[in-house]
Amino acid sequence: MKPTMQTYIHNSTDVLRANLSRGAELTKAFVEAYRQAPEGEILLIASGSSYNSCVCARRWMEKVLQQRVWIVTPFTFVHYESSLAGVGLCAVVSQSGCSTNAIEALRLIRSLGRPAIGITGNPNSDFETEADQVIDWGVGEEKVGYVTQGVVSLILYLWMAALQIAKETGRLSKEQAETYASELQSAVEIHGEAVIRSEAWVENNYALVTSMHQAYVIGAGASYGTALEGALKIGETIGIPTSAYESEEYLHGPNLQLAPDYTVFIIDPKDETSPRIEAIAEATRQVTERTVLLSLDCDDPHPTTFSLGRQLDEALTPFVFLPLFQMIAWRGAEDLHRWDKHPLFAKFKEKIAYKTESYYQHSQQESQHDSEIEIIS
Repeated sequence: MKPTMQTYIHNSTDVLRANLSRGAELTKAFVEAYRQAPEGEILLIASGSSYNSCVCARRWMEKVLQQRVWIVTPFTFVHYESSLAGVGLCAVVSQSGCSTNAIEALRLIRSLGRPAIGITGNPNSDFETEADQVIDWGVGEEKVGYVTQGVVSLILYLWMAALQIAKETGRLSKEQAETYASELQSAVEIHGEAVIRSEAWVENNYALVTSMHQAYVIGAGASYGTALEGALKIGETIGIPTSAYESEEYLHGPNLQLAPDYTVFIIDPKDETSPRIEAIAEATRQVTERTVLLSLDCDDPHPTTFSLGRQLDEALTPFVFLPLFQMIAWRGAEDLHRWDKHPLFAKFKEKIAYKTESYYQHSQQESQHDSEIEIIS
C-alpha cells in the first residue's frame, strides 16, 4: 500500500525511539563539525518545515548548550544577513537536499571561507555535490511532500546533538547529562501518546476540523515553532488561510479580524506564561466557539480542549502538540479532497523553480513506480 501522510505520523515515534537509542553515533558528524568550527554562536539556515523544526528545537538547545542558537531563512541569509561575525558552527538544513535557496546558501558559505555543511534527510540529494560535508539527521524514508516524520526527527536530532556537545565539552555534570537524557526519553514516549490522543481529538471534533475557513495558531517560546509548523501544515494541505502569531502579538492587531467563523488554536505549555495564555483563550472564546486550547495539563471542560495530563519541560513541548496539527492537516485534506490544487497552480510552477531538476525527476520516477505497483496489485 502506498504510504500516506498518516503513515508517517504513525511511524514517527518508532523512528524517534530508534534514533534516540543511537544518538551518539547519529550526531557524531554534527559534534565534530561543531568542534572544528570557530568559537561562536550556532547559525542554522533553513526554510519551510525545516525552519520551523529549528525554531521548535532552539529553546532546549540553548538551555543545554548555554549559548545562543540563531535561525535564518536561506533567502534572507544570502541577500541580507550573510555576516558570520561571531558565528561558530554554520549549517544549512534541508530535508530534501534539493531546495534551490538552500543550495545558494551553501555556495555563499563556501565563498565566505567556511566549510559548506548541509544537514539533510536525503544524503543522496544535490547536497551531495553542493556541500563540503553532508550530515544525515536520520529521518529515514518519507515519500510524502507534506513532511511530518522529518519534522520531529530533525527536532530530536538537534536536541541530541546539543546534549552530546554539552557532555563532550564538559558543560554538564554527569547528573545533569543523565537528567537531560531522561527528559528526551520522556518527550519521545509522550510523543507516542500525543499521536494517539490527537487522532481521537480529531474524531471527536470532526465537524470543526472539516469546516475551517480561516485559522490562527498562537504560541510562544518553543511553542512558537509549533505554531509556525501548525499553520504551515493546515495551510498547505487543507488550503485555507492560516497564520501563526506569538501569543502577545496576536493581541496587537490580528485579534481585530476575529469573527465567530474563525478557528483559533492557542498553545499553553504550562510554564510561567500559562495564566496569560488561558486569559487569551477565554477572551477569544467570547468571539468564537471555535477556540482550541492545547495544554499539557488543564481542567478546562470545553470539548475542543486538547490536554494530555502530563508534565514536560516547556522547551520540549513541540512533541506534545505537533501531532495534533499533523493529524488535523491529514484528516482535513483527505476527507475534503484537498490534495489537488487549483488548476492555475500548474502555471505558477512553470514560472518559478524552488526545487532542483533532480528533485522533480525523482518525484516523477516515484509517481511512475507507484502507478506500476497499483497496476500490478
